[in-house]
Amino acid sequence: MIARVFAPGGSFGRTCHYVAEDLTRAQVIWQEGVRGHDYRLAVRDFEMIASLHDTISKPVFHAVLTFHRDEKLDTDQKVGLALKYLDGVGMVNTQRLIAEHFDARHQHLHLIANRINFDGEPIHNFPEVLRSRDTVERLVREHGLVPVAAKDLRHTNYDALDASDTRKYVVYRAVKECLPGCRNMEELEQRLLQSGVEMRYRADPATGQRMGVSFFYQNEAFSGSKIDRELSLGRLERTLEQRQELRRWEGQKLQLQKTQALEQERALKQRQAFEEEQRQEKKLNQEETQEPRLRQGPRLRI
Repeated sequence: MIARVFAPGGSFGRTCHYVAEDLTRAQVIWQEGVRGHDYRLAVRDFEMIASLHDTISKPVFHAVLTFHRDEKLDTDQKVGLALKYLDGVGMVNTQRLIAEHFDARHQHLHLIANRINFDGEPIHNFPEVLRSRDTVERLVREHGLVPVAAKDLRHTNYDALDASDTRKYVVYRAVKECLPGCRNMEELEQRLLQSGVEMRYRADPATGQRMGVSFFYQNEAFSGSKIDRELSLGRLERTLEQRQELRRWEGQKLQLQKTQALEQERALKQRQAFEEEQRQEKKLNQEETQEPRLRQGPRLRI
């Protein structure tokens, strides 16, 4: 299996027309949030949600999954792979449509999704082309599909990625991998340095307060917010603070559990001691109230 992500630019009308208009060579096999039996209705559904955030001029996500001609998958398998692929590239909580085309020897699917989600917010999934590659590699491994290197198919556009975008993605992955184990920005700096990524701060000249962060990798610097919103200085600091709060809460929870366990153990011992004391007292009372038996001597015969 290989994937190709088309560059943003097409309209929902043109994309849906190409993907699902000719039902002699195409069939919609799964849809979410749109009507799949008529491409014109699907266009209306996509455009209605896209209008919730009209500052995004290119809301169409369009990709193709192509399977090797020796791979014969049923509809459920193809839909399952397509949904895992869409999840992997970040197209979640949004309108999605999957159509199968029959105009080639090998099976292939066209996937359309809305870059505006059901909440009316834009989906930020940079860099989706490299996310696509990683997702495909993972699905190939997990499902035993024919590896990309073994396919006799055209190379996809991601084989000629811009070097700058590739560096951005390296930085993005490095931060995501290092962040979970860090307690503060200084620890994050040290961990990133081990990956060859240097953090640099932009400070307010008057106060010296940090105002922004950038990442320097292979002689190129990238603003954190330009790579991904989660990599802005404010978001990183907030994430680290939340992790600290979570660690403190987990520590308090563990201490509380230990205290409760000790109290329960103490209460159990006290109850056992009380019950034993009650048994001893009851036994003593029974002995005191019991009438003494008179010893009978031998009977005399008359």
